[in-house]
Amino acid sequence: MSLLVNAFVNLIRLLGNVRRALRRPPDFVWLSVSGTLPEFEPSRRGVLRRRLAPRTLAPSLQSIRSRLQRILVNGRVQGVILRVEDLDAGWAVLEELREELLEFRSKGKKIVAYLQDPDTRSYYLASAADEVYAAPLSTLNVTGLRARVNFLKDALASVGLTTEVIAVSPYKSAADTISRSDFSRESREQVERLLDARFDEVVEAISAGRGILPGEVRDLIDHAPHPANEAVRNGLLDGALYEDELPGRLAAGVDSEKPVKLAEWGTASKALRVQYRSRRARRVVGVVSIEGAIRRGRSRKLPVPLPLLGREQAGSDSVVAALRVAEKSRRVAAVLLHVDSPGGDALASDLIWREVQRIRSRKPVVVLMGNAAASGGYYVAAPANYIVARKNTTTGSIGVILTRPVAAGLFDKLKVHPVSIERGAHSNLLDPRRPPTPDELAVLRTQLNTFYDGFKDRVSSGRNLQPGALEEIAGGRVWTGAEALALGLVDETGGLRTALHKARELANISDGPEVLVRIQPPGGTRPTPGDPVGEAVDAMSGAFSDLMKAPRVWALAPYEVSDG
Repeated sequence: MSLLVNAFVNLIRLLGNVRRALRRPPDFVWLSVSGTLPEFEPSRRGVLRRRLAPRTLAPSLQSIRSRLQRILVNGRVQGVILRVEDLDAGWAVLEELREELLEFRSKGKKIVAYLQDPDTRSYYLASAADEVYAAPLSTLNVTGLRARVNFLKDALASVGLTTEVIAVSPYKSAADTISRSDFSRESREQVERLLDARFDEVVEAISAGRGILPGEVRDLIDHAPHPANEAVRNGLLDGALYEDELPGRLAAGVDSEKPVKLAEWGTASKALRVQYRSRRARRVVGVVSIEGAIRRGRSRKLPVPLPLLGREQAGSDSVVAALRVAEKSRRVAAVLLHVDSPGGDALASDLIWREVQRIRSRKPVVVLMGNAAASGGYYVAAPANYIVARKNTTTGSIGVILTRPVAAGLFDKLKVHPVSIERGAHSNLLDPRRPPTPDELAVLRTQLNTFYDGFKDRVSSGRNLQPGALEEIAGGRVWTGAEALALGLVDETGGLRTALHKARELANISDGPEVLVRIQPPGGTRPTPGDPVGEAVDAMSGAFSDLMKAPRVWALAPYEVSDG
């Protein structure tokens, strides 16, 4: 039956390709690169939500890869023009896309980048192109990197709220945003080390891409921003021109009497041959994603980010259900666990860890780390058969913290006088209306150490690391993917291609169609236009409830730094 379906589909594609062959394809195809560049296309539910909020509509790495591949198989197209604007992707994602672009160039295709007021982030990506242009009145804001954190301790204190925090070490600084007014010495040391590594990567990439010595790149960054014409003179840009001038500029480098033709993807795709459908792969790699802060319950997305919780949240119930779907599927021969998470609730992380550990005995599990796979994000990855990280991935942060909110000052301001009658020595342990006693703090620290010992035990067994060696790299210390490789926390640095190749190898999937299947948890209904509003209200209510539960043990990485 599947052979007949394949034959019918290929017949339709053949007829379509005959029609496309009669069209003249463009010489260059415009590709938009903007937004956060998620790894994969959203689910149907996510598509509807994005249509209801069009500002969030942006390409994914998956769609860009697909378009580059389709252009490659159509030899008549010379290359692509990247329209880079409003880029807000993480550094590990940008690293992955740069590698895809360099691979595209290695096949003999040309890449042109067109920028509007580019910052360090977008220029880092554009430096992978053969030529880089910007609008004449643009400013090249390649001003370097920064790490800025909004510390909320004093703001919370002004309304009578404080937070008692117990951490396994000073390096485990995830709750510093709500418990401190500045960086601790250990936290500052760590942030500066990570920032230095990322800055070196940016300098090396620009140096290699533009043929400028690293020392000169650093000097140009120190003297930024640069007006477009000045950036042309110092070699950062190949020209300052408007979009309508690009065809003439590109034609100047082509030995042809015909004008260079440019087209947007929607138009260009009508003249690009579609690949024929291969036989249906009997064994595939199933992709399960863990994106955002890890929490108990189902996955959700908050309308606004909150301290500790972020915005995107991966619910343990949803992730576990998806993993079990992959486990039961006869077609899924290996699981590719995509982790892009700073961690979160320690118990929720442990529930996911258990599923990964259990499933790997039946099917190989390969982890692909995104922008971050730290603390709880590393916890769930530790038992996998193989771990692939990008060089710019933030990972490690092996450790936990415990937070206990104290609202005594708020009650005073509101003239509320709570009175309680207790039975049991620790009946007030969870009461946020007063600070914990020294005895209660000792109880909480015991609870914290129990979680931390369990975390280290899971990493030690999963990564085959001796406890002594692990202690030196644990304690909440955060590493880049490149550092994690040297420390034995990951097996290889690379991207999706690397992780997929390893998954196929471990599952003994022979050469053939490289099929990736997104695994979604079962259940759910098709949303209506009113659902996102209700979901937003429910999500915020649940999030505040999570924050106020005391005590809560978090396997969470240090605050996210905004850079660029």
